[in-house]
Amino acid sequence: MDQSSSTQTCAYQYTVKRGDSFYLIAHRLGVSLRDLLDANSSIPPSRLTVGDVLCIPYGEDVQTPAGDGNTQGGSTGSDNSNCVCPETPTEPDTPPQPETPSEPETPSNVCPPNRRTVVQEGQTASDLQLRYDLSYYTLQSANSDKDLEALQSGDVVCIPENNLPCNLPTTVTLQENETLETVAVTYNLPIASLLRVNPCLAPEDFTAGVTIRLPN
Repeated sequence: MDQSSSTQTCAYQYTVKRGDSFYLIAHRLGVSLRDLLDANSSIPPSRLTVGDVLCIPYGEDVQTPAGDGNTQGGSTGSDNSNCVCPETPTEPDTPPQPETPSEPETPSNVCPPNRRTVVQEGQTASDLQLRYDLSYYTLQSANSDKDLEALQSGDVVCIPENNLPCNLPTTVTLQENETLETVAVTYNLPIASLLRVNPCLAPEDFTAGVTIRLPN
């Protein structure tokens, strides 16, 4: 999607319900997870809450839920009742060139200037992982001087070009606020692989206290 556009034309709007996640919504409505995230870049995936209104982008297989009163703006037919999502912050798909600092920087890590990005308001480490397709281990290794769980607007983060090899544990026990999606992002694993090696768990069963297997 062209990030320079200030608006995104939607097939319709969807109001988030209890138990929803970006992955489940994308799977249910027949849109790609990446397109759904890009169409709603102002909503951090880790902070999706009940009542949030999402822009559902057009797609070949996009489906409109029928009869649940959870959509606005009509279907993808020929009528002109398309919704327009709220303006979202413009952010490039590739790490931007750094702003010229007023004072010389003395970073503890050596990071090429063209691999640095400035954290936006509300942006989390998980959001950066999703945007740049990085594992948590890789991002933490490149930013060992920072607490990735306490990023603030204006922080400068190094974005490595490639993921580092990492030995995965056999099993992990999910902590508070961890979900199928956050585990996939943390360990740089396909969601399908996680579901395959945990055949007794549905996507919404990945909750705090549950011990899951990780694929080899």
